[in-house]
Amino acid sequence: GRPITIWATGAGVVTPSVPAGQAAPATPLSATIGAPTATIGGLPAQILFSGLAPGLVGVWQINAIVPGNAPAGDDLPVQVSINGAVSNTVTMAVAQ
Repeated sequence: GRPITIWATGAGVVTPSVPAGQAAPATPLSATIGAPTATIGGLPAQILFSGLAPGLVGVWQINAIVPGNAPAGDDLPVQVSINGAVSNTVTMAVAQ
């Protein structure tokens, strides 16, 4: 039930747009137009924010809540999808 940040690339279109090669602004935040989904340990995670990471170039920041009923373990699979594109599966540790 705690928040995490997932870092990625390939978020697609954001609003407001940021010119290629420019760092994303802190205000206003550049959010993805598409609404991503994420699973942690095969369970849906609540997405709090999806957009470019402020101060970084081309880095996608997804703030999500780890499902409260996610199993504990060192290698829970994490996957994100947006606009029909599905990420590679990575893993994360979850303690209870």
